[in-house]
Amino acid sequence: MTKKYLFGAFAFAGLLLVAACDQKEEKAAADETVVSESVADETSADLDADEIQAEFERSEAGCRAVADALAIWTARPWIEAEDTLTRGAIATIRVIRPGDNVTMDYRTDRLNVELDENDIVSRVYCG
Repeated sequence: MTKKYLFGAFAFAGLLLVAACDQKEEKAAADETVVSESVADETSADLDADEIQAEFERSEAGCRAVADALAIWTARPWIEAEDTLTRGAIATIRVIRPGDNVTMDYRTDRLNVELDENDIVSRVYCG
């Protein structure tokens, strides 16, 4: 019986050792990921300001073109316009009804659709 307990103790100690090694490997992998992310952050921070501005302007122009094309839905019921306005090139669409709280952040990739109190489209714009 003593041999069984001794064997069990060694088996248990072995499991603890394996678990400790796994934790060290996970910590090393996590540390490596943090280093990789910080290098990527530094690389993205090195982007030329002109390139960033140009990308912003391209995105803004694309959204404005879509908003201008969809402006034909102005003064029409939302229920008729919804399918067309929510399907298409713009990934983010925000429908704003009277009294809705909205953020004031400007996003070039977001189409805003303002409705009046009767759910009639009053304005389609980017931002």
